[in-house]
Formats: sequence, C-alpha cells, structure tokens
Amino acid sequence: MTTVDIYIGTTLRGSAKGTGKGIYIMRAHLAEGRVHERMAAVEIGGATESRLALYCLRDSLARFRYACDVVVYTECTYVAAAVNSQWSEVWRESGWITGRGTRVKDSGLWRDILWHLEDTGHALRVVPGKHEFSSWARANLPRLYAPRDIFGEVDGEALNPVAYRTGAHPAMSWHGED
Repeated sequence: MTTVDIYIGTTLRGSAKGTGKGIYIMRAHLAEGRVHERMAAVEIGGATESRLALYCLRDSLARFRYACDVVVYTECTYVAAAVNSQWSEVWRESGWITGRGTRVKDSGLWRDILWHLEDTGHALRVVPGKHEFSSWARANLPRLYAPRDIFGEVDGEALNPVAYRTGAHPAMSWHGED
C-alpha cells in the first residue's frame, strides 16, 4: 500500500471565527524511491481552525482513487483527536448528534471524509502538533492569495515549501550562498 503524508496548515487557531486560509501538502512515497509532492489551498469565510483543517482533509482525500496508508500532520488537536478516536463513526450512528445532545458542527465535512475513507479503504491516522511545514505555512499562508499591489507580485518561488525546506529558497541565500 502506498504511503501518503498530508501536512495541513491554517491561518486561524482555536475556535476564533473569521476568514481563514488553509493549505495541504501531500507527499507520496512511490515504489521507485521517488517522492511526489502536491499542494493546494482553500480560503473560506466564517471559518475556524478545525473547519479549515476538515476542508483540507476532505479535499486531499478526494484526490485518491485507491487505498493508501495516510498519515495527516496538523496542529489542530480537535480534528486529530476526533479522527484518532473515531468520533465521526459514533456521530454518524447517532444521527450527527454529540453525546451532549447537540448537533455536530461541520457534520457535512465529517460525512464526506467518512465517505472517502470507506470508498477507497484508506488507513488513516492523524499526528497532532507542529510539523515540518508549520513555520512555512504560518509565514506564507497570509500571502498566498495576496492581490497585486503597488509593491509587486509575490514571487512564486517564495511560496514553494519544497524549496524552503531544502534550503534552495531565495530567502535562504543569507546563509552565504549566492
């Protein structure tokens, strides 16, 4: 089974609501030893950290057509706990009602995630906390959909997490590399 790592970053933290941006970076380890990476982003109004993480998780799972061993890295501890404890299966069985008798927030996103997992047969686990793209996402997500302004465009290489991680990023040249 192919192993895929998904790294999720968001501009919002906790339950604060606002217009937020989320990004996911997918890394597949291919049979020949090659590594394949893709990234995509979302921007939604009225979001919370967990809603952004769920959008990213749902959208990334929708890209697969076959079963994978999926490991998700996110700073959103609520989503990590819910997935690892399989709360969504319990919520579905109870008609999307929590143990406290309230409606599950973002039940449509949870339903879509469950559907993708069941449709493809993914083995999914989530690792909470900071990951290798956390600081990159925090620095670059606010600029990701930056409109053109009088100071110019954001360089596409500045938004490349792979170049940033490997040190080939233009902003990394202060190390003495010209």
